[in-house]
Amino acid sequence: MNAQDIINEIESIPCTDPQLLPLGNALHQYTRQFQSGELSNEEYLELLQDLQREHLIHLQCQDLAAKERLNTICNAVISAGRILSSL
Repeated sequence: MNAQDIINEIESIPCTDPQLLPLGNALHQYTRQFQSGELSNEEYLELLQDLQREHLIHLQCQDLAAKERLNTICNAVISAGRILSSL
């Protein structure tokens, strides 16, 4: 994956999530630094890959939180079923 592919992927992330806004800000900061010559190609690509990994971690955390909520609901339904069956 090249730098432009990573930029396109990061920019396609909906920015309604306030936790993802720093990723977009960092992307633009790194791009400006790269364009001004402050960052080498290798440094720029490494920073973009770090942003991509951070986004993937954020998605996995969201999935885990949703699974935890689902598990809580399932446990409540099971408990309610046990109570109802003992009446």
